[in-house]
Amino acid sequence: MLKLGPVTQAHRTQRGAWWLLLVLLVPTVWLAIRQLDLSVDIENDALKSPGSREAQALVERVEQFGRDVVIMAAFQALPVGSGTVTEVEAKELERLAAAVRALPGVKSLRNWPNTGSGARVWAIELHAEKGDYAGAVGAVEHLVREQCPAGLRPALSGQPLGELVIAEEVQAEQRTILPLVVGAFLALLFLYYRHAGLVLAILAPAGIGIVWTSGIYALLGRELDPISVMLQPVLLTVGVAAGVHWIEAYLDRLHDGLAPEVAAHAALADLIKPAMLSALTTVVGFLALAFNSIPAVIDFGVFAALGTALTYSIAGLATPALLTLFARRVGARLVERHGRTTGALGRRAADWVAARALAIRVGAVLVALGGLGLWTQISVDNDPERVLPAEHRFRRDTAALTSEIGGADVFDLLVPAGSKLADPVELALFAGYVLSRPEVAGAAGPPLLSKGGAWLVRFLIAPSGSSRREPLFEHIEARAAAFGAPDVRVTGLAVQIARDSGRLIRNAILGAATSFVTLFVIFWIGFRSLFYAVLAMIPNVLPCIVVYATLALFGRPLTVATAMIGSVLLGLIVDDTIHLLHRFREQRQRGVEPLAAVEHMFQHGGRALLVTSIVLGVGFAVGLCGSLSTTVEFCGLATATIATAFVSDAVVLPAILVSARVPEVGHG
Repeated sequence: MLKLGPVTQAHRTQRGAWWLLLVLLVPTVWLAIRQLDLSVDIENDALKSPGSREAQALVERVEQFGRDVVIMAAFQALPVGSGTVTEVEAKELERLAAAVRALPGVKSLRNWPNTGSGARVWAIELHAEKGDYAGAVGAVEHLVREQCPAGLRPALSGQPLGELVIAEEVQAEQRTILPLVVGAFLALLFLYYRHAGLVLAILAPAGIGIVWTSGIYALLGRELDPISVMLQPVLLTVGVAAGVHWIEAYLDRLHDGLAPEVAAHAALADLIKPAMLSALTTVVGFLALAFNSIPAVIDFGVFAALGTALTYSIAGLATPALLTLFARRVGARLVERHGRTTGALGRRAADWVAARALAIRVGAVLVALGGLGLWTQISVDNDPERVLPAEHRFRRDTAALTSEIGGADVFDLLVPAGSKLADPVELALFAGYVLSRPEVAGAAGPPLLSKGGAWLVRFLIAPSGSSRREPLFEHIEARAAAFGAPDVRVTGLAVQIARDSGRLIRNAILGAATSFVTLFVIFWIGFRSLFYAVLAMIPNVLPCIVVYATLALFGRPLTVATAMIGSVLLGLIVDDTIHLLHRFREQRQRGVEPLAAVEHMFQHGGRALLVTSIVLGVGFAVGLCGSLSTTVEFCGLATATIATAFVSDAVVLPAILVSARVPEVGHG
């Protein structure tokens, strides 16, 4: 058989790499076009649980009284607080009210009583039989702001308008955050590696994975919401972190003197086992979110898991090809510098940790115990309005409306026909009790009676988060049951959003706990050792303890965004731990002493740990530039978690390994 020479073999390898990239390019282009069809969940339906008791109560309310879609509009005389609505302005408001009533989407408009001489307030109810009220809300807002009398300041609020405003901000966030994260990664990676081919080999698989995931997301008819907007940045950080490990292994092999084609595939062989375990643990971390009852959170977990699997698979296929084509001529200076620094890093880091191992271990135990003690002080709260920036017009308008009538959101008391409270006298007494509650700002209109004999009593709720609203709604229903009317329900968008927020946060915590247990089992199976499984969990549990304890220490409640950190970040930060333990275990299997094994671990995994931590940290830190609090809170805690995880992997884990008597794999 004719044996191919080196030049011919290299040529064939490059040609195969081009064909592989071409095969990947075709579906990538098609899915990139498909994701252009992504729309925004205007009414935030994905943030509402479909099968909950409040969802069922809302269905009953809609069947008997129609949908609860009300916009509150306030007109404050200038200067606010001392101005008075003149007769001329009052007449202009009457003409504007007539124009609003004439809009096809408006069902009714009534004046709010007892607002004083300095303001007028309207309650505008919209037609929304099919739930499609976005167009009507937009038409009302446009007309009110355009034709408001010159001497008055308009302020519009209410749950329907708030949902539309949040949807608009989500769309803007989607256009802003990902380019910022990509730009930060490009700058950091190029500054560090100084080679466009290496940067391309890191970013391209991540980019393809994002496009494929987003395209599938669009093909399945999903829409963007305040949670899914973080899907692409999260997948990008996952892909980049994985790519850095490939590149570091490639540079190691080049330093060993291997040819580029051989070095690329040797790096793949070196990392295939830890990469597969990293992918699996990351997927599990994301899938833990599927325990939630909110469709948006379930979708985020499922598609993040899918995107992770796709990104790792594409990286395994495409990275050797990209390195072969675009990183063949890595400068000798870069390779030599890489070899020198890894050697020095290993010796110095191992010696430093070994000299302080006992103090580090004791300190880690004290921090963990103190953090767990603070967990008892963690509170849960969520206010949808807080998603928007403090200076946002909707928040200012809500504050203005609240100053006039005490609140902007409405909840209903649904009393079915035949209930004990369906008696008008009993109902009036019970409504008086509800109005006496400090969380209730007043009545939101006269009671309504359906044709079937059911009553609907509407109340205005004072500004508050889910931590106050949930207990209020539970108390009202419990009080009705105590009066002999267990069939009475509180209902409305405000009720569903408050209860869904609390449910989302509690389920996210349950999902995080489940992922801890599942990851432990995976580590046990993957490393074939109970001891290594315990070691792998320590540097990943510690950051979660510290971050949540910090929230409690500063009195910050768990919100929709921060509650998801446990599951999401646990899937991300285990990557470095797995690669480090993989290096350490290989050396111990060869009979190398623990200190020397730790030195080798730092030499061949320390740089990747440092670079991935910086890249992940900066990538999420860029999200602090976002406008939505869900983005800012998520990215802020993610950055803190990654920084803590770096300390755990670079300091705590080696301090345990240098003196731990880890049994040989297969005997644990």
